[in-house]
Amino acid sequence: MLYRVRQRDDGYGVLERARRARHTLTLEQSDSSALVFHPMQSQLSNRGGFMRRIFTPFFTVLILLFASTSSVADDTGTAVVQVVTEPPIGAGNFLFSGTPSGELRLEQEPGTLSATGLAAGGYSTTLEQLDAATIAAGYELTEIRCDDPESSGNVTEGKANFQIDAGKTVNCAFVLIASGDCICPKEGPWNVNNLPGEMVCTGAFNMTTPLAPSRGAGTFKIEDDCKTIIASGLSEDEATLVMHRNNSCGYQGTVGGSQDGIPMTIEFNWSVTSDKEIEGSLHSMVSQQGMTCVMSRDFELDFAN
Repeated sequence: MLYRVRQRDDGYGVLERARRARHTLTLEQSDSSALVFHPMQSQLSNRGGFMRRIFTPFFTVLILLFASTSSVADDTGTAVVQVVTEPPIGAGNFLFSGTPSGELRLEQEPGTLSATGLAAGGYSTTLEQLDAATIAAGYELTEIRCDDPESSGNVTEGKANFQIDAGKTVNCAFVLIASGDCICPKEGPWNVNNLPGEMVCTGAFNMTTPLAPSRGAGTFKIEDDCKTIIASGLSEDEATLVMHRNNSCGYQGTVGGSQDGIPMTIEFNWSVTSDKEIEGSLHSMVSQQGMTCVMSRDFELDFAN
């Protein structure tokens, strides 16, 4: 667009659109969606040159202010998914397909999945897989809340339907509520399948030692209405492991041990998938003689009977 300054009889100037590119201010749309101007090339007839010195900076400021508030409206929208747990749990992985799609991790900021740059229209996403620990803790999908009246959820299908308009962001929350009943593992003999692990040491020199897979067997003793499990005979050193149930219906415990002669405290975490199956992991970190070593391994437990 072309603009010019027209001087009025009273000596003041008026900014108006120009029909011809003569004595003009030129306003152009740039790639950054802001207006860019080219300064006046004209010389204004004014009283003693005073008006020329006033008009040019005045209209420079005027056009800059106009340009800073001008932008092209975004013609795309955004769909956002989140998972809400009641009562809240601090971690968990959930798999979604559709739009948006991917893995949502509660412990990782921002704790949502988003699909941006969407053209106006309908989109949907489906909760394909719940976190194993969440299932074990008795959480179930009970509601899908969307902050847009044209968008909705279907709990039976585990699906959120987004209606996206230009410049609009729609949020849908998948609400999981715990039934209050935790799964209690069976008392008696259990088998353990230790998956391959590793010990990574850093410091004076770096070294990674693989931990070979192994199998073993032991027994569970259930105490305190399944809030405590005494596991014995599962490790190579026959150490007794005392596991305590946490708020997510999983179990945590520690035991003193050693690896290659290095004393350490090993942390265990169990996720109870059924009364006959448990998924677990162990982790330990120790610093000695300028070296820091971290040991980690996943394992599986299954009821022997």
